[in-house]
Amino acid sequence: AHCDLLLAMGAEQGFGFTAVNAIEDGTGEPYSSTRIRDRLMAGDPRGAAAILGRDVEIEGRVIAGESRGHAIGFPTANISLGSYLRPVNGVYAIRAGIENGADVEWRNGVANIGVRPTFGAESIILEVYLFDFDDDLYGRRLRVRLIDFLREEKKFDGIDDLKAQIALDVTKAKEILQ
Repeated sequence: AHCDLLLAMGAEQGFGFTAVNAIEDGTGEPYSSTRIRDRLMAGDPRGAAAILGRDVEIEGRVIAGESRGHAIGFPTANISLGSYLRPVNGVYAIRAGIENGADVEWRNGVANIGVRPTFGAESIILEVYLFDFDDDLYGRRLRVRLIDFLREEKKFDGIDDLKAQIALDVTKAKEILQ
């Protein structure tokens, strides 16, 4: 109906209009940003990647955090989500590319997207923990690929419970990323 209207208006007003059919993926569904957003909000980065043809990636500069991750043995690189679409809050298995000039070094890790409820924080942030990595990343650019959703973000009763859950998240992410 919209196409017919635009075609008629084009003929009347003297502008051209070409309609193209939606392109479908292998499931018979049209490619669409709405479908990608829906997959991310459902905690399905693999489904979003299947539509996109590549992993969902969030890129940003590492900002100073409150060093809580370092204090509990899981130092994180913090990235503001800025204007990026917010995937569902939770913990993800990730691959992170550390930009170094024209080179990018890819590392495996886990990331939390959310408000860090155990600490009573409010702003949503992307916190990345890289396996077997301890270099300073402040001010560096990271490209974070969301590979798989591990669990929803939740509030823990204390630091020991949080540390135990992060250790489980790391084990699960390493299995997924092998």
